Amino acid sequence: MTNIRRAAKAAFRVGRQTAVNGRRAGVTALSAALLLGPLTGIAAAAPAGYPVQAAYTPAGPYAVTTGVVTNTSGQVIDDLYYPGSYPALGFKSPIVTWGDGTNATPAMVSVLLSHLASYGFTVIAPTLANTGSGNEIDAAAHYLVAQDSVPGSVFAGHLDVSEVAAAGASQGAGGAVRAATNDPGLIKTVLTFSLPNTFWVGANPDCPTAADCMFNPAALTQPVFFISTHGPLDSIIASPATEKAFFASTTVHAALGIIRNSDGRAVDHNSVQNPVYGGNPDGELGYATAWLEYHLRHSTTAAAAFTGTHPELLSNSNWPGSARK
Repeated sequence: MTNIRRAAKAAFRVGRQTAVNGRRAGVTALSAALLLGPLTGIAAAAPAGYPVQAAYTPAGPYAVTTGVVTNTSGQVIDDLYYPGSYPALGFKSPIVTWGDGTNATPAMVSVLLSHLASYGFTVIAPTLANTGSGNEIDAAAHYLVAQDSVPGSVFAGHLDVSEVAAAGASQGAGGAVRAATNDPGLIKTVLTFSLPNTFWVGANPDCPTAADCMFNPAALTQPVFFISTHGPLDSIIASPATEKAFFASTTVHAALGIIRNSDGRAVDHNSVQNPVYGGNPDGELGYATAWLEYHLRHSTTAAAAFTGTHPELLSNSNWPGSARK
């Protein structure tokens, strides 16, 4: 193994795992617990000159509450980010199920997840260190779908169970693709951050074989937005060439966004994480939110970033190499 490959594996360690035994079957027995204190989204600066990105980069209009999902032993297995008042939305909340990168936690991307909730999405994120199988991501979505009809649940009657997105970063991006290809009846769109080259997929204790975490964007039947960067770590793990190949392999409506700078710094593999963890996510918030607004809430404003004769994403000078089809 070359030194470059050793360094990349140390920094990335693409996850390969199956669902924890019994978790899928036990999803409907899980309970949601409110945490104290609402959040209000991240106060990101709106970029000038690109109206769709500018519309969705600042925090949304809704206060955000966090919560957790526990199993019957009281162990936290999912984190939740959702609107603090569902009646205030005036619409049913679409669902976003999120997969973290290897050894990351939902708290490390809470800027992004809270941002989505501030626009009215209900976000659920498994807390496992590995989500590349997609099983946990899919099970988390099914948990929320079930909660929509559980009397007394904070989610009862408030979720749009027909509008569900799978999203994730790095290993979790592969898991999001797997969740969507394995459950096309539930997952309606996919959003990935730095989807890794399949070279990095292999077996580990959670995935008996590499096939248990191997993903195939070409098999998607849902619209997909691939977000990546021009950063040095992504040049090894999820290069623009890799993302372009994934994009080209799809037969569905797809977008490719390759961002250069955010918050005055170059963007790279872990930029989607919170600043306290070394990330600089603000530049990625606008188009990520717009994609979900476009596909889960059918916003014509958001659609302008990806559709029409001159999609905004393709004209944005900070996103060179972007594409759509």
